[in-house]
Amino acid sequence: MTIRRRLFISNILMIVIPIVLALMLAALLALLLWSQFDFKFSSSQDYYEARDSVMQGAEQILENPDAASSGHTELVVNRVKELLASNDMALRAYETRDGKVINEVPRYALGTETFVDEPLNQALNALGGTGLVGKGGRELYVSQIETEEGSGYRIELYSTRVPEDVQDAHPRPHAGWIPVSLMLGMIAVVFFTSRFLTRFVFQKIRQPLQILSDGVTQIRDGNLDHRIEYTRKDEFRPVCEAFNEMAGRLKESVWAVQKQEMNRKELLAGISHDLRSPLTSIKAYAEGLLDGVATTHEAQRRYAGMIKHKAEDIDHMVSRLFLFSKMDLGDYPNYPEDLDLREEVGEFFQAVAEEYAEQGLVVQMGRLEEGVILHADPVQFRRVLSNIVENSLKYKERPKVTVSVHAVRQGDTLRLEVEDDGPGVTDEALPKLFDVFYRSDASRSSPHRGSGLGLAISEKAVTFMGGKIYAEHGRSGGLRIVIELPTAVKKGE
Repeated sequence: MTIRRRLFISNILMIVIPIVLALMLAALLALLLWSQFDFKFSSSQDYYEARDSVMQGAEQILENPDAASSGHTELVVNRVKELLASNDMALRAYETRDGKVINEVPRYALGTETFVDEPLNQALNALGGTGLVGKGGRELYVSQIETEEGSGYRIELYSTRVPEDVQDAHPRPHAGWIPVSLMLGMIAVVFFTSRFLTRFVFQKIRQPLQILSDGVTQIRDGNLDHRIEYTRKDEFRPVCEAFNEMAGRLKESVWAVQKQEMNRKELLAGISHDLRSPLTSIKAYAEGLLDGVATTHEAQRRYAGMIKHKAEDIDHMVSRLFLFSKMDLGDYPNYPEDLDLREEVGEFFQAVAEEYAEQGLVVQMGRLEEGVILHADPVQFRRVLSNIVENSLKYKERPKVTVSVHAVRQGDTLRLEVEDDGPGVTDEALPKLFDVFYRSDASRSSPHRGSGLGLAISEKAVTFMGGKIYAEHGRSGGLRIVIELPTAVKKGE
């Protein structure tokens, strides 16, 4: 469940739960109020209404004695009993003839016997027998009804009426605490509902936050392999996925910085190593000239020639280093144009075959697909091919080395293979050949076999062309350099 949905449900419940609980609380208080309070009349008007209702009910019962067992009469009787019990009243009904009581035993005796007050009865008889008398809060109300000729009933209603000016001296249970109770109950309902809903929502937020916090701590402590496993489909899932992606990129960045630092150290070590040897030779030959070791003109010329040759090696190495630095910064001349593959590669290898024939280079031209157009800088493209050929010549172990050239188009990509039959390299060395100043083994550490910058420069140039370059084992055990470049539209299309 998403956090948004939880918040929606929480807001709905925040309204519904207090209303439901408030209604339940009000119903409970109403039941308590009904069971504990004696609903007595607190005013004269209520008292008179109750007295009149009792008398009217009694008259209905007595005027229809034959219907006493009917359902309506039973309801009237129950109502009269209820009014008598709730208002401290007692009812007596006697049979009369010609206005005189003929039976001392009442026909109906309802209410509590203790409420009957004989002195009031005697006082009313002295005053004529009907009407209302009272003393000390006690009242007697007598009514005479006739049911048939000469027959009737005398109805006596005894009651206790507390004067309004002395009601406060005998207070009944007070209902003023009801609003206070309702208010306190509502506050309690809102409080506990809020606590419950806060827990309902926050517990699904706290756990992901804790997971993210632990992940950040792991990354801070250097554990870049730490990843968050979060499977819930809520708002935190994209955050956790972004965290994992960030951790992966950070690891790659740290690895790149470490690799760059390692390359920098290797670069310094390589420069120091490759400059030391020619400089040592230059120093030795110069000292030989100064010390008179070369006594003949021919020897002196040979010494001077060696000094010049070593200086040219240093200049060539510095030029390559400068070019590599500019390429590494992305600041070097690049003027791409459309090149015909067959023409460009064919002319280049024809020229280097003639140039390096005396050094033992043999070129075998394989299949060169026609009509393939490359969009590249011709100078940089030839430099890449030249570095590959020079690398094959420098590391040959026999008088001659054969370089085979093969090019084929694969979709929108050109695959150009340049393979030699030299000693080759190990599996471990293959991916490192394009590192700066890398030499695969001790035998390749000789200064006259190159600085190790040629293939690194080639990789930079091919990358700028939008392609890639890598090494493979040759079919004859040598080294195969593969160049993959994007192609332009074929001629004639």
